[in-house]
Amino acid sequence: MKNLFTLIFLSFTLLLSAQDALNVELFGQFNRGDERYSGSWSYVAPDGSEYALIGAKTGMAVYSIDDASNIEELGFIPGPATNWREITVLGQHAYITTDVQDTGHSMQVVDLSDLPNSISLVTSYNETFQMGHIIQRDIYSEAPYVYVHGADTDDGTHIIDVSDPANPVEVGVYAPGYYIHDGHVKGDFLYAAAFYEDKIDVVDISDKTNPTLIASIPDPGNNTHSSWLTEDNKYLFVADEQDGVASSIINVEDVTDPTPVARILANEASLLHNPYIRGDWAFCSHNTEGLRIYDIADPTLPVEVGYYDTYSGPSGGFSGLWSACPYFPSGKIIGGDRTEGLYIWTFNDTRAARFSGIVKDSISGEILPNAIVELVSNFTNLPLSPQAEFRYGTLANDFIVSANLAGYEEKVINFSLGEGETGEYIIELVPDNLSAVSDLEEATLNVSPNPFSAFTSIEIPQGFQKGIISVKNTYGQILQNIPFQGNEYQTIDGSELPSGIYFIEVKSEDKRRSIAKIIKK
Repeated sequence: MKNLFTLIFLSFTLLLSAQDALNVELFGQFNRGDERYSGSWSYVAPDGSEYALIGAKTGMAVYSIDDASNIEELGFIPGPATNWREITVLGQHAYITTDVQDTGHSMQVVDLSDLPNSISLVTSYNETFQMGHIIQRDIYSEAPYVYVHGADTDDGTHIIDVSDPANPVEVGVYAPGYYIHDGHVKGDFLYAAAFYEDKIDVVDISDKTNPTLIASIPDPGNNTHSSWLTEDNKYLFVADEQDGVASSIINVEDVTDPTPVARILANEASLLHNPYIRGDWAFCSHNTEGLRIYDIADPTLPVEVGYYDTYSGPSGGFSGLWSACPYFPSGKIIGGDRTEGLYIWTFNDTRAARFSGIVKDSISGEILPNAIVELVSNFTNLPLSPQAEFRYGTLANDFIVSANLAGYEEKVINFSLGEGETGEYIIELVPDNLSAVSDLEEATLNVSPNPFSAFTSIEIPQGFQKGIISVKNTYGQILQNIPFQGNEYQTIDGSELPSGIYFIEVKSEDKRRSIAKIIKK
């Protein structure tokens, strides 16, 4: 099995041990014996029956997938031989494109309405193009348009009105003068992958007859293959078709000022081929690394939570899983492995755990960005930002995190996080020349009332003659500094603080301290 790793830009995720499957189970498989397989898509009949459509070398096949014990091929539409056959479904019709330099190609329209009895070819459209690399539609609406990208006539995107599936009509073209490899359509916008330009063009298609470029999003990688939006439209997942180039997640809330927030790759020898997003998960076909599923509930910290490897050969190149369509109501996922044919999986909806923190000097409160923070359980270093912050995502578990820095005592914290849980931690390192505070001293800082509504009082510990009382939030930020000298009690004014958890820290000039947690009602 191939060596696995995950690369995250501005964030980090757990290295998973190599194995064939995690949180994903095989529901069924079917290989019709064709030489090659490629794109796949889902069809759900009016009665709720689910069907898988897959592109094969010599045509498109349709399978019933409701019964794992009876995965059956129900129909086949022949087409010109090709390694590149892509499919989308709108209503009760499938639309198929191919991409190879040869004659006899077209956009095929297939009637699915008579399933499970039969399927039939309705028409073959070739009036304005013959070949297209991929065909898509807006899966979030029933708008009667399909989009053919990488058309042979102009390398652009052709917008086809299929209100009457038997008579497709081209209504618009986005042809910028360079090759559009793929495109994601949502609402009034097309996100066009300009493969050789290393960018995503954002195109206004509210007027289908006049597609208008409004912005271009630079790809942090290269060979820009495809993209997909998160369901809130805030982030764009961009895949690059080159081994060793990580896929990117980009904040596109302002498409004129996009910000990369994370990068993902399951193996540095391979590439991520296609991302599809459903809910809080991205379902990715990863060529030689199979199906990969990422929890993107926090898109700035994606975490691999499931996988199923379909390919036993070496990593890298254009073998293994081509596609991974996750849009069945049942939750099934289908994919086409290039040599093994149709795969059908189920995923148990595992969610990631995430934690973050900051490293500080226990006396001065200064941040320590040069500290070394390690997740002890798998010897993983957690790099610190310039603000001494660390972030990490992984599967639910018990965690041990250590922090070290020359001139300070090592600090170790232990905590547990379940699925979907997050944790925030402050690690305070004690200088070597100071004694750590004893458990008894920590316990002697009395605060009353606690919880409090506006004011609370602390009892200055015995032996603390002069120093500073600090009120901190859970991030360790100091909200108040109050000097004291020889006072038995000190009142804290929390009337301006919002409800929440805070910490009171008393530090004396003789380098002693005591801490207590307080709660503002």
